Amino acid sequence: MARKRNGRRISGDPRKTGGDIAGPGGPHDRNSVIVDTTNAVLLDASTVVEVESNSGPVLAMLLEGRINHTTARARNLYLTNEDGAAALVTELMALAHRMGPEFGERFMARLENLLQNDSFTGPKQGDPS
Repeated sequence: MARKRNGRRISGDPRKTGGDIAGPGGPHDRNSVIVDTTNAVLLDASTVVEVESNSGPVLAMLLEGRINHTTARARNLYLTNEDGAAALVTELMALAHRMGPEFGERFMARLENLLQNDSFTGPKQGDPS
């Protein structure tokens, strides 16, 4: 495989995902980062399951979508513990509110709707019927 001078591996496979976020700014600075959407995945499906590992249960997230500016699709499985999952959720919530009060309110209203209507999950094993 060819390598760029930055040491990252490059693949000729169009299903390989990409994209990047670079700054001088950080995640809390407005309009201070550059987003490279080359081969970014446009998320359109997600599946989450519990996986038993040697160290206990972990969460598995299968995230899928079309690769930007192509017809190819990507499917990537991510494994995380409760700390990683909580960090992801809270980072999304914080970003939604930094984007503006209207966006934050719509985001939280959508979460509340999903929680109230059990739209996000089915009954758990062992739950009383």
